[in-house]
Order: sequence, then C-alpha cells, then structure tokens
Amino acid sequence: MRRYGYKARLVGWHAFVLALILSVSAVVLDWTARRIVLDQFDATLLQVAQSVAAEIAEEGPTSPVHAMPVRPVRRLLWSFRPIIQVVDEKGGVATLIEARQPLSTPPTFLDRIRPGKVMFKTFSTAESETLRMVGIRAVHDRSSYWVLVAHPVDELQALLYRLRLLVIVSAVAILVTIVLTDVLLTRRVLRPLEAIVGRARTLGESNLSERLPHPGEPGELAQLVETLNDMLARLEAGFEAQRRFTADAAHELRSPLTRLRTEMEVAMRRPRDVEEYQSILALTLEEIQRLGGLTENLLALARLDSGEGREVTSRYTPLGPVVDGVVARFSGTAKARQVELCVDPAAADVAVRLAPSMVDVIVANVVDNAIKFSPPGGRVELNVVGTGHEAVITIADRGPGIPPDELPHVFERFSRGRLPRAVGASGVGLGLAIVRTLVERQHGRIDIDSEVGRGTTVTIRLPLASHAHALAPS
Repeated sequence: MRRYGYKARLVGWHAFVLALILSVSAVVLDWTARRIVLDQFDATLLQVAQSVAAEIAEEGPTSPVHAMPVRPVRRLLWSFRPIIQVVDEKGGVATLIEARQPLSTPPTFLDRIRPGKVMFKTFSTAESETLRMVGIRAVHDRSSYWVLVAHPVDELQALLYRLRLLVIVSAVAILVTIVLTDVLLTRRVLRPLEAIVGRARTLGESNLSERLPHPGEPGELAQLVETLNDMLARLEAGFEAQRRFTADAAHELRSPLTRLRTEMEVAMRRPRDVEEYQSILALTLEEIQRLGGLTENLLALARLDSGEGREVTSRYTPLGPVVDGVVARFSGTAKARQVELCVDPAAADVAVRLAPSMVDVIVANVVDNAIKFSPPGGRVELNVVGTGHEAVITIADRGPGIPPDELPHVFERFSRGRLPRAVGASGVGLGLAIVRTLVERQHGRIDIDSEVGRGTTVTIRLPLASHAHALAPS
C-alpha cells in the first residue's frame, strides 16, 4: 500500500510530466543545434569559395590560392579542412588544394552554376566518403572558372552525434536530479501527514480526548488537521453523551424495576387478603406506568437522534387550537393540584410550519413541568404572540424557581435538580431535553429565565408561517 501511495504517485506523475517536457525540449534543441551547425558549415564553405573567386577575378587562376587555415575546435574534437578545386571552361582542373585527386563532380552540377548563383550538393566519393560541396562561378578576362569548395561531413556528423548525446545525457541527469529532489522534498513535506496518520491509527473510543498533531504552519494541511480535530471533539462529545445517557437510563430503569421486584417478593412471602393485594397491585401499576413513560421518552429521544424531526414539516398549523387542546388536557391535573391555568387568546394569524403533534409535545412538556412545580394556589400563564418572523410562546409559573447553578443544565438529559429529588416529583428529566431538540430541529430557540422564590418563565420561539405558505399545496 505504501509503495503505491500518495507520495509514490506524486513523484511518479511529476517524473512522467518532466520526462515528457525534457524529451520534447531535447528534440527541439537537437533539431535547432543541427540546423545551426549545418547552416554555419554551409556559410563557411561559401565564404571560402567567395574568397577564392575574388582572387581569381583579380589575378587569374594561375595566382597562388590561399587556403583557409585549419581551425581546430578542441572541445568538439573537430577541425575545418576544406578541399578547394578550380575548374576552367574546358573542364580541366586549374587549381587543387587539400586533395589527392580532383573532385568527381556530377556533369550537370557545373552546368547549373551561373554568374551570381550558388549551388550546394552532398555526394559520395569513390572512397565512400560523403562530401558537402558548394560551387560558384568566377570570371577573369572574359574567361569563366568554377570554384568548388568541399568538406567531408563524417566529422560533422560525429560532431552532431556528440551534441545529441550531450543533450540526452544532460536531460537524463536533470530528470534524475529532480526526481531525487522530489523524493526528498515529498518525504519532508509529507512527514507531518505521516505523523497525523500514525496518531489517527492509535485513536479509539478510549482515547478520543487526544488530538492530531498540528503541522505548525498555516496551509491546507493545517486546515485538514483543524477540521479533523473538530470532528474528534464532536465524536468525543457524542460518545460522552452516549455513555452518560446509557448510565442515566440504566439508573432510572433500575429504580422502578427494583421497587417492582421488592413489592412482588413481599406479596409472595405469605397469603394476603384482597385489599392488600389490590394495594400492592396499585403500587406495581404506578411503577409500570412510570416505566412506560420513561420508555416512551427514551424512544422519542432515539427517534430524534436518528434524524426524525430534523426537517421542517410543510404544514400550516395555527397555534391557538393546539394551545387550547393542551390547556384542556391539563386542566384536570392543574385543578387537582389547586393550580390556576390561564391562557391569553392567541392571535388568529399566529401559525407555524410544523406538524400539530410536534407543537403539542413542545407545549405539553413545558406546561406539565410548570404545573408539577407550582405550589397549591399557584398560577401558570400561557401567552402566544407573533413578532416579526417568529411565533413566541411564553409559559410562566410562580413556583420555587431554579437555582443559578442548576439553570445551565436544565435541558440536559436526565437532569433533575435538588428540589425535584427532594420532594419526590415524578419524571426522569427528559421532557425539556426533548423540547429543546424538537425546537432546534425546526430552526427555533428556547430560553429559560428563573429566579429562586419567584418562578420560572420558558420562552419558545418558532419560525412564523405566512398566509402565503398556507395557500401553497402540501
């Protein structure tokens, strides 16, 4: 896996692209160098021919012809030694320099040389030697002469071969050097990534509090590490909430189950009369109802955690009928506890885009808590108004209030303050957690304001549905 990992692919692709670029550059450079060398070679031959032709035009072919001096190019292991031949009108050789025997020129070559015209030709001699020749015409005393300057191209081809080999070796050296540099640089650049991978492999449920090492420099890798660390923080919080939820649920389930077992064991120790059995069954039924309520709340939270209720339900729901239904359902409980339940009539146009069942759960849980902790003779007030783009539901009681140290935890699951535990109030501390989850899933907000000895006020804000939404098809 490491052999074909990101590092190997990065170096491989870079080497491939670089090899392609160097190959194209080497071909272009070879062609350019070859063209320049051949052009300069032809220009040198022509320069020699023009120099000889100028001497013939002034002094005739019998004058001594000065050959071009030998020009060795030591770095390229090549020297310039031209063969010079002057041919008269009858085809005889008037002058021959740097050659053992006259050049065997094709018959048509001399015929095509006219005054002012230059002819180049490459041909092979009887000795299998390849020559490059230039021919020009010179005139002296109305007599025409042909000046032929030739040079073997074997050394020139060897020179071009050495230049090509030099280009290839240089390209390969550059490629190898850059690839080795890539390997070293990628190893150094990806070293923080390897450290991150090594640390990530050691992370598990037991050590989620650890974080991935930061590279120390801003950039894409730093952003990745910060994102992953944020995700680890969320995972840690989720696992911690799950552990706390499981422990609290086990504790809340164990208490009623223990009481049920105790009542059953006491009932089975000896025969009893009907009234005693009825009393024990009544206590058992009460515990079963408590277990049923706890189970329903746990199922509701499980559904919410799985994503149910995350999207806003496309439903136009006036708040007035829902609130009136909650008040009617809890009026008997409030009367039994001698608590006055009052509601201000909701405005006719106050509605939300939310299923009535969800609104009922939200309002009912808060009203149930308000009645539960209101003293006899207390008062619970409900108020529904529409402000701007929000529907505001306010539920206020005149109970004992919530201490400041407990107020930040009232929406946590299984959170129960000292007062409910002291007075033995029913419930397991899941109602407000369900309410907050539902409200936030619908892009709303819930706030609680409480003062010890003066009561508690819960404010629920939900997105307000307009009449235009009400007219739209579901």
